[in-house]
Amino acid sequence: MRTPAHTRFGRAVLLLAGCWLAAACAGLPATSRSGAVHDILITEDRVSPQDLIVHIGDEVRWVNRRLSPVWVYFFRDSLDEVSCARGFSLFWGNEEEAVLEPGQSVSVCFAKEDAISYTVQSEQTVMRGSTAGEGGSFKIPKGLHAAVIVEAPPVRAPR
Repeated sequence: MRTPAHTRFGRAVLLLAGCWLAAACAGLPATSRSGAVHDILITEDRVSPQDLIVHIGDEVRWVNRRLSPVWVYFFRDSLDEVSCARGFSLFWGNEEEAVLEPGQSVSVCFAKEDAISYTVQSEQTVMRGSTAGEGGSFKIPKGLHAAVIVEAPPVRAPR
């Protein structure tokens, strides 16, 4: 049975974690630095385009055109590679996650050249039994895999 002290301690830990996450994302703008916006459309059976090529600073926006929610996961901590973000949160300390209700969108602007893979799932990833010293299990639903390829902007010739 949990005592009031345990409950207060748990709430304090959650509050500190929430403040840390808010502070980590507070410096990121919510819109593109370059002005270019690229949409990725999520439908019942596909992500389109599956592979998208953008330039550093372009905004990549995922739009849920399904009739039910979807989860978008980047399987690594990408906060240091992002120059703007809207709708994503850090998940388990090593992933970025966003849930999109029907008709909603989320977006990021990537700050470095890279190929970033992601998965769109119709169900949330669930982790069970993860306490210190114990093994845990994951329930990772089937997903649609895709990538964003971030390139340097084209070099403009002097006039």
